[in-house]
Amino acid sequence: MEKIFKDEGIVLRRSYVGDYDLSLTVYFKKYGKENIYIHKGQMIRSPYITSTEKFNWIKGVFLYKKDKVYIKEIDRFENLAFQISKKEEYFTTAFFFSSIFNKYVLFPDEKMFIFLKKAFYYLTKAKIIENHRINFLSKLVYLSGVYPIYDSCVMCTAKINKRNFGIFSEKHSGVICKKCLDNKKQSDFSYEDIKILKILKDIQFSSVDKLRINNTKKFEKFFLNYLNESI
Repeated sequence: MEKIFKDEGIVLRRSYVGDYDLSLTVYFKKYGKENIYIHKGQMIRSPYITSTEKFNWIKGVFLYKKDKVYIKEIDRFENLAFQISKKEEYFTTAFFFSSIFNKYVLFPDEKMFIFLKKAFYYLTKAKIIENHRINFLSKLVYLSGVYPIYDSCVMCTAKINKRNFGIFSEKHSGVICKKCLDNKKQSDFSYEDIKILKILKDIQFSSVDKLRINNTKKFEKFFLNYLNESI
């Protein structure tokens, strides 16, 4: 059964097949993650040699045939790969984004596509790379529907403030107030860190470079562990 469809996507992976062909993993806006085979895609004369670079945004017409996807026509593309390659830190971070996204996002989701497109676009303008890394992870956690509960106690639902904050519990995916603590456990997260979790959930991509976070490595490690445990 053959099916022709129009869609836009982000190239997550690109690899060589033999001496002439290419294989892509693309996350489409409507159809989600698909593999695309490009016959003689490595050849300089291929019309897709530039548009299908990893991290690029592409829009066009595609053919679904015998459980495989082929390109019929590329109408437009944004050469994000070229802009990302200008700085090593941009490239390594983009590779980090694509690897994490490819690992944890398995199904079609238009919101996920828009999020990924924005993440790559704003990375090309990034001033504080560390902020973009934790913003990416926090947004991925949120869109996956497993963001930690930070504004109320996971035990009694009491609203959390500085006076009644007890600990942040990764086991319970949220904050536990002092009243509900069964012992004097110590938390790696302070109340100020909890406030950062709220900011990260709500902040727009255009404002990420304005964030002032003292320990970005701490948050990056937290979100990576949280993704691994929750998804």
